[in-house]
Amino acid sequence: MIKRVSSGSYFSLSAQKRTAWLLLALMVVAYVIILGYQSVLRYAVFKATAFDLGNMDQATWNTLHGHFVEFTNHSDNWYGEPIRLAQHVEPIFLLLAGLYAFGADPRILLIFQTVMLAAGAVPVFLLARKSLPTLPLLAPIMVLGYLLAPAVLGENLFDFHPVTLVTPLFLFAVLALTYRKLVWFVIICILAAACKEEMGAVVALLALVAIWKYGIPRLGAAVFVGGIVWTLLAFLVIKPHFNVGAQQDNYWYRYEALGPSPVAAIFNILGHPWIVFGVLITLDRVYYLASLLRSTGFIALLAPEWLIPTLPSLAINLLTSESFQHNGVYHYHAAIIPFVIIAAIHGTRRIYYYWYGLREETAEQQLYREEVALGRKAYGPVKPFPGTTALLGWMRKSAVRVWSWLTTGWRWLVAHLRLSTLLNGWQRRRKLMRLRMKDLAAYMPASWLQGTLSIWIVCMIVLNIVVIWPLLNSFLADHTPGPREQHIQQLLDMIPPRRGCIGGRQYQSAPDGETLCNGVSRANRGHFYARPG
Repeated sequence: MIKRVSSGSYFSLSAQKRTAWLLLALMVVAYVIILGYQSVLRYAVFKATAFDLGNMDQATWNTLHGHFVEFTNHSDNWYGEPIRLAQHVEPIFLLLAGLYAFGADPRILLIFQTVMLAAGAVPVFLLARKSLPTLPLLAPIMVLGYLLAPAVLGENLFDFHPVTLVTPLFLFAVLALTYRKLVWFVIICILAAACKEEMGAVVALLALVAIWKYGIPRLGAAVFVGGIVWTLLAFLVIKPHFNVGAQQDNYWYRYEALGPSPVAAIFNILGHPWIVFGVLITLDRVYYLASLLRSTGFIALLAPEWLIPTLPSLAINLLTSESFQHNGVYHYHAAIIPFVIIAAIHGTRRIYYYWYGLREETAEQQLYREEVALGRKAYGPVKPFPGTTALLGWMRKSAVRVWSWLTTGWRWLVAHLRLSTLLNGWQRRRKLMRLRMKDLAAYMPASWLQGTLSIWIVCMIVLNIVVIWPLLNSFLADHTPGPREQHIQQLLDMIPPRRGCIGGRQYQSAPDGETLCNGVSRANRGHFYARPG
């Protein structure tokens, strides 16, 4: 059955599979070499910054030596103790600190980040192969869209951030769901939530999608509750405890257009909901959304339910007054990209499901049913949580009642606003469009459509990079290490141990006597992170 689908292509299905795996290997290796080199080169020419690589380096080293996420290079919005928990809740440092057991060098963090982002190509490839079984060559195209997404390139090049790790982690989480590796799904969700305080909300929304798509209500409900509880604990307990002296969250100044405080913003939005639209509807934010979707040819819009977990990050990025959070690069999009890629994969699957239906190839169409792609047939019946049968029954009846009200209201609108003529005209145009698409499908087999989609996605990838290249180019090193770097290194080597720094720079002596100097790591005082001038 599958072989007949590929008979019109230039290569047999088995040859396409081998080619797809070869392309995957080449792309991953090329990505690691090129991005790893650029990240390390950026560090070598002192283009890496105290915000954020210097802080991450120091927090990692201190965590390894018993001072959990302590750092001293703070900005003007810092209050409280010299610890990152006053700004971000990132328990993942407990695991990251193990990397420094091999040597305290920030380049280890940069290389690890590059390898992790490259590893995200594997679940993208496997999910595409699972969802598009007769189209092996579309899998490496999806991988290309992931690896060359400006958001991925930007978060890889601009220093190191623990939240960057959620990009591959969420891809692996969905892969674990698809292959029913539920224990691994829970473990990966815990790791993702540990990368930053708001990631628990993303995990919770992913759990809702898992309940809906994969039919795991018990586990999904547990993960949902765990994600919400963790995010509330991080925002309402941990950060305020360490953020001594602050009147509110130390990043709220970015959202003051909504209100002077989070509570005031909630009341403002409830009483004046139009202020949200005043913030959201701007050209730069529209361009931002386009940049997120462009690397997959906007196909992600055909599976919008997979974009539900992006809502927390989108709200954080779109409602802020800081333009760098919605310019399409940096690490603020780490939890958005994986779901855009997954939505694009399922959007492509829906295109082929529709296409095979137009061609009346029923057997092939069944391969692209959602149940087959998600492996839902492998799930047996599940029992609800004890004591929730009545609650579930009430929720079901309430949903039916609400749906009945909506349908009744719609019929009333159609009857009183005379919408029947408009609806009938729309249905006629829809039928005519389907007939025209059916004629087109008769002349274009699935293998040809694969080539068309591949060309479209590649063109969009190139366009996306061209549009955002000025921003990405600002991250790249413009030269290799030379006399300038040697002179800076000689100057840093002259700083004696157990001494502070001159020039009014913030400093603190480490317990073992090594020096910290405005981003000079306790682990290696010979490396200096200069903030951009």
